[in-house]
Amino acid sequence: MTCFDQAEFLKMVEQLGFTIRQRNVHPLDFILSLIAALGGDGNSDTQADLHRKFNELTGLNVSYRSWANQAKKEALPTLILWIWLQCLEIFSRKAMAFDESSPFSVFEHILIQDGSSQAVYSALKEAFPGCFSAVSPAAVELYTTMDLLTNNLVRVQLTEDTRPERDCLPPLPTSMAYVLILMDAGYIELGLFSAIDDREGSFICKAPQSINPSVLSAVREDGKNLNRYKGQKLKGVLSGFPKDQCLDLDVEWSGYQRWTYRLVVRWNEKKQKWTFIVTNLNRAEFTLSEVLQAYRLRWQIELIFKEIKSYSGWHRFNTKSATLVFSLILMSLC
Repeated sequence: MTCFDQAEFLKMVEQLGFTIRQRNVHPLDFILSLIAALGGDGNSDTQADLHRKFNELTGLNVSYRSWANQAKKEALPTLILWIWLQCLEIFSRKAMAFDESSPFSVFEHILIQDGSSQAVYSALKEAFPGCFSAVSPAAVELYTTMDLLTNNLVRVQLTEDTRPERDCLPPLPTSMAYVLILMDAGYIELGLFSAIDDREGSFICKAPQSINPSVLSAVREDGKNLNRYKGQKLKGVLSGFPKDQCLDLDVEWSGYQRWTYRLVVRWNEKKQKWTFIVTNLNRAEFTLSEVLQAYRLRWQIELIFKEIKSYSGWHRFNTKSATLVFSLILMSLC
């Protein structure tokens, strides 16, 4: 199965200005050599190694300067993104489905939003400053949106490690009917929740320990109403919550009284702290247990990050070229 033919590829190369005239470093050979280096024996650590990999693959004797002129072109990351999109279109297939009896079967897309950081060559600290400068002076953050039902990444954004997670949220479509988004605590934002609500979308988001909404109602896992918590702030009543049962609350935040959200509360015995899950899923259709189980599906994106870091090898390249590092990271997704 092919993602694109050579004529289509060369047309895109010309449109992007990646090559003005044909040279010994043919664009397709160049791209294939990068793929071979990423998925190879792990012995390609520098630009010189990548250059040798190109000559080994093609049987040519291209000078390092000619090869490096291609590697530093600013159009290279855009070309690789185009390749990734072609592959995505070909290989996106429904990989997971819920039984028709499951309330989650109504969703056409279940999106998982998350990011993962990775240290890069320390000489890139100006282009990619790391959050922990003493340990990793240079680091990148790869923010992705994954569609759980196709098991594919549908959006990627590569930034410096210091950029906040919420700044890298994808733009919301006009309508989000039949779309469910799973997010971790770094994305909690009441404005985002209300925007998803207004677009008829659904979300499940882990919340940090610092949240303190007002409790409108509280139901224990066994169905008992706990009216004594009504109208009180979460932090003021948290110590009285039972640790042997989950609670299903209706809550609201100051300034956002128009929106009422569910807050599922569970005691984590291993970590000795409360787990908070915020959602707008209807209690009549989605039980407390189903909300907790659905959030655990977010782990699938962590497996993708682990696979990328384990097998792509892009983190090991010692190069001062931010453009090449950017390109190698994007190539690892193809």
